[in-house]
Amino acid sequence: MATSGSKDSGGYQGRVLRFEWGTNSTNPSTNVRNIWYKVTAVGGSSSIYYHHNETVSINGTNIYTGSSSHAVTTGDVLASGNMDINQSSTLTLTVKMNGGIYVSSDNINTEYSWSLDVIPRYPSASQSLNSKTLNSIVMNWSSDSTIDYLWYSTNNGSSWTGVDVTDGTSGTYTISGLSPNTSYNIKTRLRRKDSQLTADTSALSVTTYQIGLISNVNNFNHGDSTTLVTTNPSGSALSLAVKIGNTQILTKTVSTGSNTISFTDEQLDNIYKLYGSGSSLTVTFVLTTANNSNYTNSKTAAITLKGNQKVIRDNVSGSWKRGKLWTNVNGTWKRAVMWTNVNGTWKRGI
Repeated sequence: MATSGSKDSGGYQGRVLRFEWGTNSTNPSTNVRNIWYKVTAVGGSSSIYYHHNETVSINGTNIYTGSSSHAVTTGDVLASGNMDINQSSTLTLTVKMNGGIYVSSDNINTEYSWSLDVIPRYPSASQSLNSKTLNSIVMNWSSDSTIDYLWYSTNNGSSWTGVDVTDGTSGTYTISGLSPNTSYNIKTRLRRKDSQLTADTSALSVTTYQIGLISNVNNFNHGDSTTLVTTNPSGSALSLAVKIGNTQILTKTVSTGSNTISFTDEQLDNIYKLYGSGSSLTVTFVLTTANNSNYTNSKTAAITLKGNQKVIRDNVSGSWKRGKLWTNVNGTWKRAVMWTNVNGTWKRGI
């Protein structure tokens, strides 16, 4: 492989044409090498010697033609200049020199080739979204050349994180530790294995999924169920805790959309004990996504106590059991609350 070279032609008693070349620059983007070249008459004394119809070409392009019979002095530069060689189609530099020195017959006849050094190239770089979660993003990447390392940026190139990838022209990588419902401007920087040159993709805005949210929960009466509606873009597991103050009433798994929340008699008893002298309480519904205590959302609803919604306790064979007190109103049986007068004050009993 060469970036420069020199070659003497045939000739007469040491009198020859000398072809020299070297590299001015290379363009990794276009794969073009720009060279300089020079053709010089060398050998012999300073006397004038006659040259006959000599020609010099580079890769088939003529760069010098002499007349049928002309005088040349040793040291004369017969041709010089610059030339682009597109190495996407041409991997060699070939010089051809023909003509006669001193005699009219072709004694210069010479052809020689140099294999050109490979120009370090930039890779192409592209990316696309593969998938995302609440706190991670998976990106696809691809290139027209073999990639041995990449970097990604989540802030449009302000900072970068390196990823050691398996050599190839495509793959995926994962960005972890992100926040839910947050937009990130992602760029991918790919490194070409052979040249170690890098190229960046354009930015792609990706927003992580939002946590599960309670969009609505209805107020309800003591003893009844209530309806809780959730949204859950990520499809992650949702769990619900129902609390009154610091007292946890129940926990359960819920689904995306509408959920019916019902209470057992034991849970209703526990709620009843919290009313005190009031007739309503504030119930807090806490939704947790993906079993992550940082991913919670809550809403409140009111539970209201009415006179026919309570239970009493009966002692059956020495064991206290919950028993319901019923009253018949106009032929319809309804649950009732038992009242007890304590030191002149009426209190609800359970």
